[in-house]
Amino acid sequence: MELSYSFHLGNDSNKTIKARREAKNNLSGTTNKSNNAIQNVRQLGKVNHHNLRLYDNKQELIKTIKGSNDITKDVKELYLDLFDEARIEYNNRQTRDDRKIDNYFNKISNDTKHDLGCEIVIELGDMVYWDDKSLEYKYQMTHVFEQQLEDLKEIVPDFYVANATIHFDEHSPHLHIVGVPVKENCKTGLSRQVGKTSIFTKESLVVFQDKMRERCIDEFNIAYGMDSKLKEKQKGKNRDITPFERKVYNEKVKVLKQEISNLENEVSYLEDNKESINKQITKLNKDKNDISDEIDKKKKLNNKIVLKSKNKMQDEINKLTEENIHLKFENKQYKEKYEELEGKTNYLVDHLNKVFEKLPEFIQKIVEKLFNNKILSLFAFKHDYDPEERKVNQEFVRKHNLFNKREIEKATKHLNNEMDETTEEFYKHKKEKDNGLER
Repeated sequence: MELSYSFHLGNDSNKTIKARREAKNNLSGTTNKSNNAIQNVRQLGKVNHHNLRLYDNKQELIKTIKGSNDITKDVKELYLDLFDEARIEYNNRQTRDDRKIDNYFNKISNDTKHDLGCEIVIELGDMVYWDDKSLEYKYQMTHVFEQQLEDLKEIVPDFYVANATIHFDEHSPHLHIVGVPVKENCKTGLSRQVGKTSIFTKESLVVFQDKMRERCIDEFNIAYGMDSKLKEKQKGKNRDITPFERKVYNEKVKVLKQEISNLENEVSYLEDNKESINKQITKLNKDKNDISDEIDKKKKLNNKIVLKSKNKMQDEINKLTEENIHLKFENKQYKEKYEELEGKTNYLVDHLNKVFEKLPEFIQKIVEKLFNNKILSLFAFKHDYDPEERKVNQEFVRKHNLFNKREIEKATKHLNNEMDETTEEFYKHKKEKDNGLER
């Protein structure tokens, strides 16, 4: 397992040369860069308020391993111990009272060029690692942080600790160290002075951090009986996590926890319904197999029906083929008969035409013979058989009404009888004549 390590030194980004150049162009004379340094007594009071959690009742989650429950008081006392002898020595050298220093703590607090003190925050393991750990497990970090204080005295001997407090009320336990860096053998002013920029430089901070992180992981493994390693050091990360950033992170963690809880509930629900789902899957598989079997049966039956229909259709085709051949044969015979009859017909028509050509002459001879007979006259023939003549006679009868209907019928009947007798006599005479000619 690998753990991250952080060693943050509070600083004021507004004091950099670049920031001061930017501030000259602003109406306020400052920038909006972060300020986590302890520049004066007011900022020291904020640190005291935050580190000792004086605003809540969860003091069991706060453990001070050096100093008291008043960081401002601790720093003031440390100033007396560190600088009062040098202050008295300095004042004794002064011939003018206005140059003497009554209270070095107040002087530095009012001096914008120097920081009143420094705060270092040490943290091993990130919030993700500590999130699911118990409070008792976190309390074991007390020994590790106590050892870190001893290591700090050895590695940075010019940094004097006024107060050290451990926070267990957040996601990861971390140590707040408030102290004063001291610069010795100063040529002007006090021989011993506050000197943050002299003690904590970019180069020295790298050395301090490297040594402190190696000591910390060793002490952690001893305290917890583990064999953990350190994660690779992150470059350029030397700033405090602000309360706002920590609040945002906590909110994100809270949301993630809720999402994890929801997912766990869903997993639990799925596990509870796993057996039911498996049963449904088994049933669906059985239904699938049953349906497949039914489909196979339908396919086989359908194939039989299709084959039977196919055979039946083939028989019908064969039968129709035979009938077609027979019809073709009959058609051929009918065609031959038709051609034979057509030839005969043409022959008869040809001969009839020849007969018809001579018919008028033949009929004329018959008529001449007919009307040359003394018995049948042309007038009588027209009267009985010529439609126009009969029409004239009927019109005459109608107009003149010479006879009544009965007389007309009797006369007509008598006339017809005479005509019949005359006709019969004519044909009889004609027959005798014809027989005589034949002899």
